[in-house]
Amino acid sequence: MIYRFEAYALDADRYELRREADLVAVEPQVFDVLLHLVRNRGRIVSRDDLIAGVWDGRIVSESTLSSRVSAVRRAIGDDGEQQRLIRTLPRKGYRFIAAVQESNEADKDGVQVGIDCHHEIRSAPWCPSSPFRDRTSILVFPFANLSADPEQDRFIDGLVDDITAALSRFRHLLVIGRRAALGCMRQTLDLKRLVAELGARYVVDGTLRKEGNRARIAVQLIDSSTMACLWASRFDGNLRNTFNSQDQITASVVGALVSKLEQVEIERIKIGPKHGLDAYSCTLRGLNNLHQWTKPGIGEALDLFQKAIEIEPEFASAYAMAAYCYVQRQSYGWITDRPREIAQCVQLAQRAAELGKDDALALAKAAHAISAVGGDVEGGASLIGRAIRLNPHLTAAWYVSGWIMLWLGKPEVAIQHLEHAIDLSPYDRLVFKIRAAMAYAHFFSGRYDAAAASASEALRERPNYLTALRVVSASHALGGRLIEGRQLMTTMCQLDPGLHVSDLAFLAPFRREDYSAKWAGALHSVGLPD
Repeated sequence: MIYRFEAYALDADRYELRREADLVAVEPQVFDVLLHLVRNRGRIVSRDDLIAGVWDGRIVSESTLSSRVSAVRRAIGDDGEQQRLIRTLPRKGYRFIAAVQESNEADKDGVQVGIDCHHEIRSAPWCPSSPFRDRTSILVFPFANLSADPEQDRFIDGLVDDITAALSRFRHLLVIGRRAALGCMRQTLDLKRLVAELGARYVVDGTLRKEGNRARIAVQLIDSSTMACLWASRFDGNLRNTFNSQDQITASVVGALVSKLEQVEIERIKIGPKHGLDAYSCTLRGLNNLHQWTKPGIGEALDLFQKAIEIEPEFASAYAMAAYCYVQRQSYGWITDRPREIAQCVQLAQRAAELGKDDALALAKAAHAISAVGGDVEGGASLIGRAIRLNPHLTAAWYVSGWIMLWLGKPEVAIQHLEHAIDLSPYDRLVFKIRAAMAYAHFFSGRYDAAAASASEALRERPNYLTALRVVSASHALGGRLIEGRQLMTTMCQLDPGLHVSDLAFLAPFRREDYSAKWAGALHSVGLPD
């Protein structure tokens, strides 16, 4: 079937959108959204209808849905202001309002339909039109109860539902719950068939063993294309308090899973082609460059996040990560035009917060940028509070909250939040940063030995991490170890020769003047120039 409107032809059989003779490049999900709106043009299509029709009712974030509709508008020359072809009805949904002509024209180019037909494309799990191709899709398979106690079935089902709900709070994940797998046998062939039908890229599977009041949960992450185990771990809980045990195990499982998934997805994107990337792929490549924590790496990351924004102007994560690049540039002393770069950072962070109202990670990165670079600590506190309410399992949110509590003059609260961040994901790539932040909290609480120890842990992973060097030098100074402090100051000045005492106010927006004076005085005593 071909649907014609204005200068466009939407070919459902060949899965093509054309403007006159030119093929319009659209992502498969964007095509599906447009096709669904056109086919249902006689009525208002609610957001729930759209999710059911395009994503088969699976969990989809508000930002993902909005970005797809915006991409549809761009593809057909419409926009949210004109609403010439697609009208948005607040709190009701969308309606395709252009005049449409339908036809069953034969293929004029002589190309046989065969495997290129819409039905075959949609059913092939490895094809780019799979509903979850452009996001990390994950099936949470029902865990197996290996104990001799059938009453634990309820516990394990509740735990799996909690894990599913927690994972769905991460807006870059598309999560398929265990109910989609009910009735499926646990044999590999059945699981392969199921993930092919559902379009899941990864599977989370697990087992429960029980001994007395103790439960041991073994969890593994599986690559659905090869059925290879990418990660496995085990978690213990006490069954005397079922809900507390479920909460603790859920937090541990989800924290470890999300950290591993990010690493796996980055590795997947790295080995793929560098041309023709979508916004999500650009963002993953940008994360890979960012995690090098080098000046060239952060510069390349910023370019990739900007490219993601060009591809998908309403992609909150790209704005948030671009703003976070400026946080890193400031931390390492790489900002060259302070007024201009601060303005760019704040603008990106504010846009991320606007677009990512339901995206905890975008809000967390925006909060960090607005506070650390923009100096609006109170505004950052509001954003990070919202991020934690949206997703209490997000390690990055608790990490940023730790910094913000510290800047607000609450070091003990900061330590609680930072310790919780490590508990959520002890092997996260950010752990060295969390250790450094914790060192500052100990420093301002007068625990100089603890501060030096925590900063030294961070430096063991990243020897050139200036944020840690600045606090370990100060801690040694006030702890009476001036020689060690001067040695570290020498290293710090070699890495950042332009740093002076007067620059410290730009590195950390402490609301308490005595905190700023204490830090500056300690560093000055071991050799930091005025």
